[in-house]
Amino acid sequence: MIKVIKSKDNDLIKYVNKLRNNAFSRQEKRFIIEGNHLIEMAKDYIDYIFCLPNFKDKSLYNNIYEIDEMLMKKISQNQSITNVLAVCKYIPEKEIKSNRVIYLDDVQDPGNVGTILRTALAFGFKDIIFSSGCAFKYNFKTIQSSQGSVFKLNVVEGDKNKLFDLQKSGYKLVSTSLDVNSEYLSKINFKKSENYVIILGNEGKGISKDIQDKSDLKIKIEINEIDSLNVGVAGGIIMYAASTLRKEDQND
Repeated sequence: MIKVIKSKDNDLIKYVNKLRNNAFSRQEKRFIIEGNHLIEMAKDYIDYIFCLPNFKDKSLYNNIYEIDEMLMKKISQNQSITNVLAVCKYIPEKEIKSNRVIYLDDVQDPGNVGTILRTALAFGFKDIIFSSGCAFKYNFKTIQSSQGSVFKLNVVEGDKNKLFDLQKSGYKLVSTSLDVNSEYLSKINFKKSENYVIILGNEGKGISKDIQDKSDLKIKIEINEIDSLNVGVAGGIIMYAASTLRKEDQND
């Protein structure tokens, strides 16, 4: 049954607005998504849906609340009006089992983090570790930039000890570094039979020294006429190079 909410003082409307606060989101283990594409990808995690009368897929979901444009503008974080918004449950973290892992070392811009998640899914990286200094994984911009890939990835929060435990269990730590002793990415042969953690660093400071010092390999990308790349762009290039999806690797 579809329920109608007309008042901005409704308790659920107030609840949605409070979820914009990261601390409250963590407390409730709930977050907000907007738009048809994200709603479709998040179907297993949705608690409530708020929609305009023109939302066509009402019959596919439970706990549907119909609201008008004024209320949607009040709870929406999009600049343009959206016709559907949902409150979702946090996604359970799982044990890391794949042989290609991404570790984000204090990557702080939500847009960069979302881009990395989207790229990771495209190139077959299913396990992503966020350090404590990373952008909040349920930040609205992170989710939007990820294009919903967060719902198909195992995104876990962990400190350096988790990274070093993976190293002890047989993963090679691969750091991005502009160090003169770093090897060029084009010279690296990522073997499908080996386990790797690709480490991407903070936008301003790069990867922390203690992680760099313990890394098995330091790599850099050949570039011209500029000294660095955006971390999302660099991550995409490296993930492609290390991906088991590359055609030339299929017969290895």
